[in-house]
Amino acid sequence: MKFSIEYNNTVEHRKLIFDIAESSFDTEPTVGEINFDVVLNKINLTAIDDDNKIVQVWGFCSYKEWIKLNCAVPERTIGTLKVVGNLKPGVGSYSINKEDFPVFVNVQTGWVCIGNPEKKGNAVEFMNNCVAVIDDNMEFVSLWLKPEKLPDI
Repeated sequence: MKFSIEYNNTVEHRKLIFDIAESSFDTEPTVGEINFDVVLNKINLTAIDDDNKIVQVWGFCSYKEWIKLNCAVPERTIGTLKVVGNLKPGVGSYSINKEDFPVFVNVQTGWVCIGNPEKKGNAVEFMNNCVAVIDDNMEFVSLWLKPEKLPDI
């Protein structure tokens, strides 16, 4: 699956929360009309519009499996994250990866990284406190999330 970034100083203004009781991320307000979701581990990235723009993050992510690591969110620019290709709207969801990526957390900064925190690429903040890193081959490297509150780890 390929992704593109458009640096346009436009960010989705949504609140990212982590529901401790459900071990899940969610976005407020939620989006009603969607094309499809792309799935990273069990996290859904919701795409809308004809250009498959990612506007929402939600789904299960057990914090009991998070690995503590002093990793830093990459330098990023505000913009739009898009799924490239002709994926059919209304089909449901498409998987980004065949196997689950590891999940890291920096308890000092509050950032959670799903994927490889060391691998470089182009970083875009597509929603408040949601950063995607895409490599030069347009492939997904990592998703960085900073919810309003983390569970005690």
